[in-house]
Amino acid sequence: MVEKSELAEALSEGEGGVVIRIEVTPNSKKVAFGYNEWRKAVEIKIKSPAKAGKANRELVEILSSLFGGAEILGGEKSRLKTVKVLGNREEVLEKLLSLMNQ
Repeated sequence: MVEKSELAEALSEGEGGVVIRIEVTPNSKKVAFGYNEWRKAVEIKIKSPAKAGKANRELVEILSSLFGGAEILGGEKSRLKTVKVLGNREEVLEKLLSLMNQ
């Protein structure tokens, strides 16, 4: 079970939203959320392959549906990404915790 204080290390306030450090795992059987303590990053498993931007598009779609908007700020060609989502830090933290602790 992920602790709120641990997950908070992956989030920071950004202009117009919350910035999240994310580690993406493409080609997964299902979409799932977790936390990587070592990297201090939210882990998101997605179904799309990491080819021709498909994984990035799926990631943005998933996060936009959860938070009302998402934008990749860095790491477009890497598994480690920096993504800004809409909302305040506490709301984003609570929503991510609920997804991880299902």
